[in-house]
Amino acid sequence: MGNRLAYRLLVQQLLVLLPFFLGTISFSFAQKKEQIEIIRADVLIGSEQNGKSGQRLIGDVQFKHQNALMFCDSAYFYKSTNSIDAFGSIRINQGDTLNLYGDFLYYDGNSKLATVTGEVVRLESPDFTLVTDRLLYDRANNIATYTTGAVIESKNDSNVLESVRGDFYSNQSLFLFKKNVVLTNPEFQMNSDTLRYFTSTEVVNFLGPTTIVSDSNFIYCETGWYDTQKDQSRYYNNAYIISDGKRLEGDTLYYDRNLGFGKADYNVKITDTVENVIISGDHGRIFEQKDSAIVTDNSLLTQLFDGDTLYMHADTFKVYKAANGDQFLFAYYGVKIFKSDLQGSCDSIAYSIADSTIRMFYNPVLWSAENQLTADTIDIRTKNNKIHSLYLDHNAFIISEIDTLRYNQIKGKNMTGIFKDGKLKTIYVKGNGQTTYYGQDEQEKFIGVNVAESSDIRIVLGEKTIETITFINAPKAKMHPLGELDPVYDLRYPGFKWLIAKRPLNKESLFDN
Repeated sequence: MGNRLAYRLLVQQLLVLLPFFLGTISFSFAQKKEQIEIIRADVLIGSEQNGKSGQRLIGDVQFKHQNALMFCDSAYFYKSTNSIDAFGSIRINQGDTLNLYGDFLYYDGNSKLATVTGEVVRLESPDFTLVTDRLLYDRANNIATYTTGAVIESKNDSNVLESVRGDFYSNQSLFLFKKNVVLTNPEFQMNSDTLRYFTSTEVVNFLGPTTIVSDSNFIYCETGWYDTQKDQSRYYNNAYIISDGKRLEGDTLYYDRNLGFGKADYNVKITDTVENVIISGDHGRIFEQKDSAIVTDNSLLTQLFDGDTLYMHADTFKVYKAANGDQFLFAYYGVKIFKSDLQGSCDSIAYSIADSTIRMFYNPVLWSAENQLTADTIDIRTKNNKIHSLYLDHNAFIISEIDTLRYNQIKGKNMTGIFKDGKLKTIYVKGNGQTTYYGQDEQEKFIGVNVAESSDIRIVLGEKTIETITFINAPKAKMHPLGELDPVYDLRYPGFKWLIAKRPLNKESLFDN
């Protein structure tokens, strides 16, 4: 009984005190919403605007809310809603960092949201000036937002940026621009769908399709960054650089505008749009000041020739322009060539684009139809994207296989081969000419082997055989019956090497060791 009475008295006391506690709590919350203060005005009168009671202030009006000062020509102040409608010569000052100017201001002191409009709305900071016609400024989070277009000029350099929409995060010195973004610099112009720009570091992040155009190159990417202070950048997602007729692309691109240096890594491709040459590989580099480019690792050159495609593999490709303007392509270490009617192998190649000559060095070998061609160096001469002729310089040697023991052979100091309809048709031997040729009758039955020598020789090739041999100077020739001479020990000339195992059979075999 005593406990029940005590409990009832306690409940009654709580009911009496509850309104006091609730009032205290309500007062505490109200205290957190600080009232806007009137600092001064020439005229202050009671008024009503838009159905709301307030105070009308006229002439040199100043308000204060927390650490922000607001200035205007006239205003309506609504104490009940803690808000302001202000007109003329609007300025909001927040410390030494931001000043916001405009013609009209609506400010809500509870949410700390300011909306400034006017013919020219200007946001000033130590790093930039932003101009628009409508700006929403969230003082609680220090975020400025525009949705009707703005122009931002950097005070640290000559960067000018325009976009339809944007957000400025003052605490992070960060801009987020969206829709029709254009960044103009004396050296380039950048167009993007979405950009993120840090005013303190002047680093731009690309968050959508972006192009960068300058006098020296064109850049495209879909994500990446650009340091406008250092003129260094990195690009991803379908990124490429076009410079002096060369297009560099890869999974990752890096570019230093000051050095004129670009590099790409993985799935790299350099396309020469002038010469219609594509070089692919794992790593690529462009040196604009030297007008050169390099591709390394798993490298492959592709070029159209007379409706066919020539493929060339090497460890390294280098494109280089000489001081006189002539352009060269170098391929070195383990070069292999495949074209449907011509294959080759050597250590290195120099291709002079000016005279359309491909020169093969160090153990060069070519295969055309049934013929294997070797020399100290071999020149492949092209014309109008067609192979016109070959020149075999020193120790020239042509071999074609009859069977695993017998071979037709042509040997001389130098040779010139002429192509017709994409096939090796005529061979001129100059100096120390020697031939070993297995003759056949009309039924293609072998009748003997003709061994001949002549200073100079002219040879016309058929589809698979030699059609005619013309000895030009002091010929010596003898037809030997089959079996009279040993095909290995008597008939093979010094330096004979049948290298058919090295012959590329298709594009894929170029990468075989």
